Amino acid sequence: MTQLAALPEGGFLTVKDAAEDMGMSEGYLEEIASSLKKHRLIAGRQGPGGGYRLAKDAKEISAKEIVEALEGPVSLVPCMDDHACPVASKCKSKKLWGFLQKDVVETLANTTLSQI
Repeated sequence: MTQLAALPEGGFLTVKDAAEDMGMSEGYLEEIASSLKKHRLIAGRQGPGGGYRLAKDAKEISAKEIVEALEGPVSLVPCMDDHACPVASKCKSKKLWGFLQKDVVETLANTTLSQI
């Protein structure tokens, strides 16, 4: 996403070029691109001069959107992600995890791609 944010206006980045720059496999980056496209964070164009670009301005894309598109809901521990915990009523650390969860989610939500 940071590579896409750095593109000149109207530019596209191929998976091949991104993979070479990052030292990653094209297949892995294509999976990532597929998920980002599904969540309408990037747009693709096939053919010569094609590739991927941001679907909206980098100032309008939060880090939270990116993380959730790739990993699902942000959850530091399973009990913060709507999973029933058999000891939740007795848990001494649940309140701490709740505070941490809230801070992490807020930080991601308030950080834009253009800030990264």
